[in-house]
Amino acid sequence: MDKPVLTKDYDNESWLALYNAALIELEHARLYDRIKEARTEIVARVEKLQTMPGLHAEEHHAIADALSSLRFLEQEEGRADAAKQRRALDLSLERLRSIAPAILKTQSEENQE
Repeated sequence: MDKPVLTKDYDNESWLALYNAALIELEHARLYDRIKEARTEIVARVEKLQTMPGLHAEEHHAIADALSSLRFLEQEEGRADAAKQRRALDLSLERLRSIAPAILKTQSEENQE
């Protein structure tokens, strides 16, 4: 006999789909938008739950977990962006240092003329 598939009451809610999309987004340029979309939908769902009878404790708990995960994801993405910026600055500085002797030589020649 097949066992019945147990689903949560909120499995088909749009906030969950948007949250999952943010979790699996690989493009850094889209990640912040995915996080924002998920948060917007979560806020809308929380507002809707306030008007519905019942406690909806399980969904409230899932929403709290999702918001926590989105915050963590956003923080990690911020760290990755900062590291990427540092690498770009280091590379630029390295390139400037490599051409500095040629610039100094040119300036010295111009000053002698």
